[in-house]
Amino acid sequence: MPLIITSLLIFAAVAAAAYAISTRMATERSPVVVRLRQLRAIHGADSQVGYGQRPPLLLKLIAQLGGFLPAEEGRDAMRTGLVRAGYRRQDAILVFLGTKLLLAVVLPVLVSSSAWLAARPLGNVVMLSMMAAGVGFYAPTLFIAIRQRQRRDVIQASLPDALDLMVVCVEAGLGMAAALQRVGVEMRLPSPELSDELSLVNREMQTGISRTDALRHLAQRTGVEDLYALVAMLIQTDKLGTSVAQALRTHAESMRTRRRQRAEQLARKASIKLAFPLVFLIFPALLVILLGPAVIQLMKALSKH
Repeated sequence: MPLIITSLLIFAAVAAAAYAISTRMATERSPVVVRLRQLRAIHGADSQVGYGQRPPLLLKLIAQLGGFLPAEEGRDAMRTGLVRAGYRRQDAILVFLGTKLLLAVVLPVLVSSSAWLAARPLGNVVMLSMMAAGVGFYAPTLFIAIRQRQRRDVIQASLPDALDLMVVCVEAGLGMAAALQRVGVEMRLPSPELSDELSLVNREMQTGISRTDALRHLAQRTGVEDLYALVAMLIQTDKLGTSVAQALRTHAESMRTRRRQRAEQLARKASIKLAFPLVFLIFPALLVILLGPAVIQLMKALSKH
């Protein structure tokens, strides 16, 4: 009898543990639970990070170092490029210039030191140091250009979905400012970049900037062609007094058509891009595998004679 009771208790404990594990796994796989956790993490991060925080000490030092480089002529273009890459700090230009100067000095020192330890000739050390200095000076510019393209592609890909949400909000009775604010909140998970831009538009309108100027600033900050067209459409709709919801719906459909056309264009380019690895990498290996044994046999036959 005690053995039976012990066996039943063990079975009940194992069954309860298995049920709890399966329930937890099913809950973690639920998309609703995952979305709620992501939203909680986002709100927690937003509450911890403030706009008035002091910058790190390293960024301060790099910004002071960037003050030695004169950049008065191209400061506006540099500021625009950094903003389009997602860097809006007040000292972003100085940090950018300081990074260029720091890398242009540190990389040659590292390369020359390693070459000197390897007992390379003096001419090679000087040439490698000059190449490292050029790479270090232009590497931040290349990084900013890549960041701009990535950010522009992300915003351009998520813009049709944001327009659909905006149409729903406007048709539900919200004003344009409230619709932009709501869409910015809802797009926080799929596209944080677009969400930040829409939130900045709302803050500009709250500070007294007109909606037309705030929308123009949005297009200038992102550099996305679809946003330029959207801003022009909203400004024209506001001046003419036509239906904003209908104009947004029509523009969203045309934007989805353009996105599908861009995807089809990239699909057509894929075959051309595959030609290089196919001809120079796959075909030679295939020829070696197919013709290698025959060449070996031919060489053996010729060597006998």
